[in-house]
Amino acid sequence: MRLCVVSLKQCWQDPRGRWWSYGGFPAQMDALRTLCDEMTIVIVESHARPGGMPLPADARVVPLRSPRGADLTRKLWVAARAPYYLRRIAAEVRGADLVHTPLPGDVSFLGLIVSLLVRRRVFALYNGSWEPNAQTTMMNRVTRQAMRALAGGRNPMLAVGDGPVPPAPGIRWVFATSLTDAEIRANDPELDRGLSTPPRMICAGRLSVEKGIPVLLRAMAALRDEGFAPLPTLVVAGDGPDREPLEALARELRCSALVRFAGQLDREGLNRELAQADVCVHPSHTEGYCKAWLDAMAQALPVLATEVGAARGVVGGAGERGWLVPPGDPAALAAAIRRVLTEPHDWPALRRRCREFAASRTLEAWAEQIRSACAT
Repeated sequence: MRLCVVSLKQCWQDPRGRWWSYGGFPAQMDALRTLCDEMTIVIVESHARPGGMPLPADARVVPLRSPRGADLTRKLWVAARAPYYLRRIAAEVRGADLVHTPLPGDVSFLGLIVSLLVRRRVFALYNGSWEPNAQTTMMNRVTRQAMRALAGGRNPMLAVGDGPVPPAPGIRWVFATSLTDAEIRANDPELDRGLSTPPRMICAGRLSVEKGIPVLLRAMAALRDEGFAPLPTLVVAGDGPDREPLEALARELRCSALVRFAGQLDREGLNRELAQADVCVHPSHTEGYCKAWLDAMAQALPVLATEVGAARGVVGGAGERGWLVPPGDPAALAAAIRRVLTEPHDWPALRRRCREFAASRTLEAWAEQIRSACAT
């Protein structure tokens, strides 16, 4: 089988000709590579950045020009150059037996449309929050409506999430992960430990508005102002457009001594930071199925997350594999951090539950869910 992936993911080529990307994309491409005989990846060419991972060595990578601008400006830029993108994407899709489009995203959506026009089977995977929220854009709505219209036919439609009720008729939930079986086996976290002194928290992910990190910084400041002791420290792992404003906010809130911005990390660096933490905090305003939740649980870290997307299914009830708070509420998050760090918990049992949950949701299991959906 020949698989073609059409994605807006930014990738770059090293001096030896190997293509790289970041986040969970390279690992997911490795997993999909196990399902096909030949693989072509159509991506957006960009500059190198820290924390990169290589794409499958034997995959054929087709770079597209990187769109300029953001939001509406970007959409208009892509629309004005639609003939270029449609022509380049169609040339690759025609030679495929199956096309994969990770959504939402303008380039990926064009890949979905082109695949339908040239009558190629396509499986689309919606990676954002399926439920509308304050971060939902018009493009998100158009994409979900297109997937609803296509669901139940010859093209599998999937969305990241969790729950007994599917996102829409004919659309399946699927989890999201960057973990491999080998990584689970290689990492041996200390399960029987309690809390460090002072406690150590970590937040991992893209530094952009939807991740809600200002809420976490304000919660840290509130704990300091009320005299909570010992004050926890926080590592913010990741990079993105809001890094400089977030560092400025930490200084403004007089939290610089408590917060360290670690930047974009590779898997080894991220695992090292997670292994040194006690609790993972994710104050996102919106999520589908956050891969960082599982990264943390693989290192036996409970997760304090906002109740968005699949968080309830992943975290479970209070104290099962972590705790949930409403999004966008610094006072509620500060109160939750206080409870987590002061109330009695069976930390070894809690860490074991986290570890067992993550071990059941690896890329190998993810690829099997994809295979099953496509085979059906």
